[in-house]
Amino acid sequence: MNALLKDAFTEEAAAAGEPNLDLGAIVGNGRRRVRRRRITTLVAAVTAVVAIAGGVTVVRETTRTDSVVQPAGAFAEVRATWASGKVIHYGGTTYESPVAIASFVQTTAGFLVAGADGTVYVLDGNNPAAVLGRGDTSKLLAAEGPVAGWVDTRPAVPEFVLYDVGARRELVRTAEGNDREGDSGRAATGSDPLHVVAIDGGTAYLAASDGLRRLDVATGRNELIKPGARTSFLQAARGGQLVWEHPAENAGNDLAVAMDLGAKTPGIFEGWHPYLSPSGRYLLTDKADEIRMFDVATGRQLPLTFAAYALIMPTQWSSEDAFYAVGYRATESEPVDLLSCSVASGSCAVAVPGIASSNTAPSRFQVPIGVPIG
Repeated sequence: MNALLKDAFTEEAAAAGEPNLDLGAIVGNGRRRVRRRRITTLVAAVTAVVAIAGGVTVVRETTRTDSVVQPAGAFAEVRATWASGKVIHYGGTTYESPVAIASFVQTTAGFLVAGADGTVYVLDGNNPAAVLGRGDTSKLLAAEGPVAGWVDTRPAVPEFVLYDVGARRELVRTAEGNDREGDSGRAATGSDPLHVVAIDGGTAYLAASDGLRRLDVATGRNELIKPGARTSFLQAARGGQLVWEHPAENAGNDLAVAMDLGAKTPGIFEGWHPYLSPSGRYLLTDKADEIRMFDVATGRQLPLTFAAYALIMPTQWSSEDAFYAVGYRATESEPVDLLSCSVASGSCAVAVPGIASSNTAPSRFQVPIGVPIG
């Protein structure tokens, strides 16, 4: 989740049913209104083999591929990572996809990639890219450890899919809580798409037709925890912390943070969309192109400066107190850089210069947040 830029990544895609954002037009001089979505990645491993279909739980026996998969944790390290065209840059190593990369996330067993047609691939460096699934027309991906999630929109009733990338097997497939596409006015490819919001500690949070659902990947238990919630209601889940939309005193929403949606006194933070550190200790938020950083326990805002840039877009936390971010300068013609930022120093430095020649460069880039940048 995600990795912010929530609505900006999806609202232009509503009419076409396929996210396609021109960031150059949005960030321009760095002072325009930007919204963000974040879909979380990289926490602990889950190793269940359960499938759910139409509300009935069954054991799914799937055949593991003969190809050699990466050992658990082979991709656990977070490095400066981005993609351009068909190529993922992971530190000094590159991995090539068979198709142009529309979105991608990092698991501990390889990169999960969505192509323009909604086909989902895995790249792990040991084998040719393997097809893991199809039908992810919104290209919204989530991951935790070796487990990744997406929505298959091919069936009449869209299905959530949880997949163990390391073991190359499907863990859960369920349509529970979803309507036939269009029945509820919430099509899986629309402006409010069905998606796996996050996977945290073996629990998947599903933005379904009937509201927010919580799925235990190991047992297959699937429960409705917020009936009627919009698919954008839950913004993040990481380190046991949940972040959800909270009505602001003025127009729009701020963010509530707690370990339970029913908490009587959740922390309230100014911002539109969140980006949580691995343990949930630190929270980055955005609001009208302003990035804020908070200590969740105390609620205190921490200093964060990036003077050379008009806007930064966080991508991944490399540790509990450091993260990568895309840096956009004040004018569209200037290069886009990948930055490394520190909580302790409250500042950012260039990790990889010029991942794009400009905000409007024909050669677009993607970052590992599971949401397309068009």
